[in-house]
Amino acid sequence: MRKDILIRIIGGFVIGVVIGQVVQFFVSKGIAQGSYAWVVPEFRALFTNEIFAIITQFLLTGLIGITFALAALFFEIARWGMLKQYIVHFFVTAIIWIPIVIILWMPKTVANVCSLLASFLGTYVVTWLFQYKLSKRDIEKINAMLTKER
Repeated sequence: MRKDILIRIIGGFVIGVVIGQVVQFFVSKGIAQGSYAWVVPEFRALFTNEIFAIITQFLLTGLIGITFALAALFFEIARWGMLKQYIVHFFVTAIIWIPIVIILWMPKTVANVCSLLASFLGTYVVTWLFQYKLSKRDIEKINAMLTKER
């Protein structure tokens, strides 16, 4: 179990940093006018130099990856129902992901924050409905097989 958690932490960190850099690439395309911006200017302004801002961005995007990697363990708690798993996963990931995304990349306006919150919630609702339908179909198949064996 400890090895699995360590693998999730390391893998989550690496995946989080890679995805963060992909996001930063696209953000940079929109703001840097032909050059690459390692961090957005608003985030850069929080630090004494750009290197500290870049390192902090790597650590924060790595933290997002670790959070999602470890929060996936909630779906392995068999005694919890699917709804409880999703609710706990939603709140744990939202508490980490939303503030970091706002700090790193979002212009700080009420409209942008509301848009981010709505997209995060919308994604969860769609994902939950999809997983619910898949689980329901799987349960029906298992029940049909059990009925057939009798």
